[in-house]
Amino acid sequence: MLAIKNLSNRIYQVDIVRGIACVSMPIFHTVYNLYALGLISEPLTRSLFWVVYQKIGLGTFVFVSGMSFILSTQNGVNWPQLNRRLLKLGGIAAAISLITWLVFPDKFVKFGVLHFFTAALLLAPFFKQLKYWALIPAAIILITYAIVGKGGLVSNLWLYPFGLMSHRPSSVDYIPLIPWFGVFLLGMVSAYSLVGRVSKTTPATWMKPLIWLGQHSLFFYIAHQIVVYGVLMAIALLIKSF
Repeated sequence: MLAIKNLSNRIYQVDIVRGIACVSMPIFHTVYNLYALGLISEPLTRSLFWVVYQKIGLGTFVFVSGMSFILSTQNGVNWPQLNRRLLKLGGIAAAISLITWLVFPDKFVKFGVLHFFTAALLLAPFFKQLKYWALIPAAIILITYAIVGKGGLVSNLWLYPFGLMSHRPSSVDYIPLIPWFGVFLLGMVSAYSLVGRVSKTTPATWMKPLIWLGQHSLFFYIAHQIVVYGVLMAIALLIKSF
């Protein structure tokens, strides 16, 4: 989702991993929306299996996005391109907040996936200068989360994006900087071992759909949300009509 296109230097294996993470999205959101729309009576996504499933899928996506930022800026940050990407992500994030506020006023998205990636993309160029030393802030972020956990510190709205707000408002999507920017930084650091490498082999045919997903993750993220929610809502309305 954060990859800045540079097709001549792409490592397709990275796109495949991101594509696999994309596939996990509609599966989780289908199960989540089944309960949200009243099609099932139990909130299955609160069970241990689905909590772990969601964390692994999101963590993989965030980690690979950190890798992609380094790989796509190995010859320097293209600031005009980066600014366009920031405006695009930030604009879509704002639109999601507005739409969810209209649909779910009590639990609209205040700092969700795209808000997080907008913030991560804004911060990434500065942490890029640290190179391997970025392991230190990554460790601090993850240790902070391990100590503070989900409970937060104080009930201050300004701490909400950082995951440090206690008694935080409800939201249908919440991806705070702590711990997830720590995962993003780990992805950035790991990418330095791949800098300068380009895939020499030709990907197998079965890999190509996953590669495409990995290269178009933002489009897929938005489209799958609309399709999954739209289809399940239509089913819910059809059932209620009988």
